[in-house]
Formats: sequence, C-alpha cells, structure tokens
Amino acid sequence: MNLKNDNFKKIIEILSLIFTFEIIISFILSTYNPPYQPLLIKLDYISIMFFTFEFVYNFYYSEDKIKFFKDVYNIIDAIVVIAFILYSLQIFYSKAFLGLRIINLLRILVLLRVIKLRRLEENSALMNFLTLLTICFISSCLIWIVESGVNPKINNFFDAFYFTTISITTVGYGDITPKTDMGKLIIIFSVLIFISGLLTSLQKALKGD
Repeated sequence: MNLKNDNFKKIIEILSLIFTFEIIISFILSTYNPPYQPLLIKLDYISIMFFTFEFVYNFYYSEDKIKFFKDVYNIIDAIVVIAFILYSLQIFYSKAFLGLRIINLLRILVLLRVIKLRRLEENSALMNFLTLLTICFISSCLIWIVESGVNPKINNFFDAFYFTTISITTVGYGDITPKTDMGKLIIIFSVLIFISGLLTSLQKALKGD
C-alpha cells in the first residue's frame, strides 16, 4: 500500500480537520467546568496523538527537510508535537494528569492549527473574516486562561470571547476589563496585530496589489 496516494492524503486532511474542531469544542466546553472534564482531556489526548502522527508523516515524506521547517504551519505543528511529548513525559513520570491550566495551554498550541484553515482559497471578505475570527478566538482562549479565577466578569469562554472581540475591534464598552498584567498584554498585542493587518490591507489597496 502506497501511503502517499491521494486518497490517503485526503483522509488525513479530513481527520486533521475533525480533530482540530474536537480540540476547539473541547476547550470551549471545559470553560464551563462540566462533570465530564476527564473525558474531554482523553479526547484531546487522542487528537494530539493524531497531530503528532500527521507531523511525522509529512516530515518523513518531505523532499526538502530544511524547506519543510520554513513553512510557518509546520513550525506550529512542531511546537504542538514538542508540547505533546513534554505532556506525555509528565504523565509518565508523575502518573497523573497535569493541572487544568497547563492542559489548556497545550490546547492553545493545538488551536494555532486553525490558522491552516486560511489556506482555503476564497474571496477576500471571507479571508478577512477568518483572520479576524482566528485572532479573536485564540486571544479569547488566552484571556480565559489568565483571567478566569481572578476576574469575576470572565467566568466562561463566551465572556472571554465577548470581551476580546469588543476590545480588538476597538469598540470597548468598558463593562469588562482585564485584571491581570498578562491579560492586558494579550489584549495589547491582539489589537496591534489587528491594526497592523488593517494597515497592510490598506497599503496593498493603495498600491493596487
């Protein structure tokens, strides 16, 4: 059986999309402290095992190993794999799961894979929406990790997503504000990334690119 055939690649792509959304849904549900939290962690573990296989598979069949790591998407995957290995070693040596916050940090690394969705060749309006949604989503996850437990107004993912989206789009109602320095830094960098994206788009439009 030739593992490089097109059908096998399509299967991998479909599974990658499924497992990526599993991580996203699992993260959102976990912010509501469900009684089935251990099950979500186990599902995440299976997803990350697949991502590790996918990364090794793509690297093994890559014709140019150096060029392989020049692709930002492959770098993201490498970070995920390294985090997964460290996560696995921690479980092996301690024979216990990591703290929930550290597990969620690992989920954040996996969530960076949603950037791959931007490879879809669609119209510019949809690409802009996906880009903004990606920034808001990942920033919201980070905000929830650093602000939950210390910010009485951020109790779940929806609270974090509402606050992050309002902040990044510079609406700023002021009903929710970050309580930690790390939370403030996350919002600062998120807003700067958003604004720099707008400036880049404007420059391209003026240049006629």
